[in-house]
Amino acid sequence: MDWLFHLTELLRGTPLVEFSLRVSDWPFALWLQSHFYAIPVFQTLHILAISVLFASTLMLSLRVLGISGQDQSMAVALTRHRRWIWSALVALVASGIVLLISEPVRNMINAIFWIKIGMLLVAIVFSLAFQRSIARRTATWDVSIDEHAALRAGAVAIVVLWCAVMAGGRWIAYAPV
Repeated sequence: MDWLFHLTELLRGTPLVEFSLRVSDWPFALWLQSHFYAIPVFQTLHILAISVLFASTLMLSLRVLGISGQDQSMAVALTRHRRWIWSALVALVASGIVLLISEPVRNMINAIFWIKIGMLLVAIVFSLAFQRSIARRTATWDVSIDEHAALRAGAVAIVVLWCAVMAGGRWIAYAPV
C-alpha cells in the first residue's frame, strides 16, 4: 500500500488541493455541509442508482450467459435492461457530482477516488461496447450460440468491473488523505 500513500502525496502537490478548497467554499457545498439530511439523501440516491445499474447489468449478463431470462429474446432483454442501465448511470453521475462537491478535499485528494473514476470510465466505455456487440447479434442470437463466446467472457468481465467500481466507492472513505 506504499504506492497508494505515494500517489496521495503526489495529489497533494497538484493544483487539485487549491481547487478542492475553492469548491468547499461554493454556496452549494456550504449548503450541503450545513444541512444534516442533505449528504445522506444524496448518498442514498447514489447507492440506489448503483444498485439499479448493477442489477440491470447483472440481469443482461445472466441472459448473455444463458443462466436467466431464456423466456425472452436477446433483443427484448437488451432493450429492457439498457434503458435502466443508462438511466441509472445518469442518476449515479449526478449524485456522484453532488457528493464530490459536498466533500471536495476528501475526494479530490484521494488516490482511491481517482482509481475509481478511472474504473468508472472504463466500465462506461466497456458497457457501451458490450451492449453494441449484443445489439449487432440479436437477430442471430439463438441460432448461432457457439459464436458468442467472446460476449460471454464480456458478460463476466462487465460484472467484475462494476463490482470493482462499487468496491472503489466504498474504499474511498478508508483511504489515507
